[in-house]
Amino acid sequence: MKRLLAAGLCTVIALPAAAAAPRNDKLYAAVEASRAGFLDLLSQIVNIDSGTGDVAGGDKVLALLTPRLAALGGEVRREPAEAPGLPANLVATFHGTGKGRILVIAHVDTVFGPGTVAQRPFRMDTSRAYGPGVGDEKAGVVSAITALKLLHEIGFTKFGTITLLLETSEERGSSGTTQLIKTLAAQNDVEFNMEPGDPPDLITVWRKGSQVIHIKVKGRAAHAGVAPQDGRNAATELIHQLDSIKNTVPL
Repeated sequence: MKRLLAAGLCTVIALPAAAAAPRNDKLYAAVEASRAGFLDLLSQIVNIDSGTGDVAGGDKVLALLTPRLAALGGEVRREPAEAPGLPANLVATFHGTGKGRILVIAHVDTVFGPGTVAQRPFRMDTSRAYGPGVGDEKAGVVSAITALKLLHEIGFTKFGTITLLLETSEERGSSGTTQLIKTLAAQNDVEFNMEPGDPPDLITVWRKGSQVIHIKVKGRAAHAGVAPQDGRNAATELIHQLDSIKNTVPL
């Protein structure tokens, strides 16, 4: 379950990056005590269809989480999506007494369409939880909120700010939050992404990435029989460009 990730997040926030320290038993006890509440909140948001582009579903998830974050002392606001057909995003900022500025990003959208919850709602067996978006990334959302709750309960304030961004379009490349992420990243010292890692319960420090490259090529028409030498084949030029990119950009 994701509860250990919440503990890990709290520990990282609480300790200098290079410091080695024994386990914080008080914190781990608080994590263990939060298990039932963690699973209850997870089941609630998993049982809401919120596939990317499901405006009503995304709004419903954020409406459920907003009062919880406000009750922890967060300054909560909605940020409009930067692309049409997407729910607004949620930003919650917490102020401490220290200096570090920490950004935490998680997403509430999933790859599943409307009606998926009715077909296979949240359930658990002895070791796993199941349901649409349970791992990617609703357990990450709950982990972040649980970590904030634990910090609040133990009275830890040795940070400047903690900003939680719950976005609604990650599964489409964050088309509704690209500029917002850039803005928030520039305002913070470090960022934690709540995507599930591999193996579980560890902090992943490197992941694969992707990029989209747009190439425009233009040919030149010429008579094939009279002046073929004056023509320029756009397809051939595209091949040359792709080969050039392959040799300069890791793909």
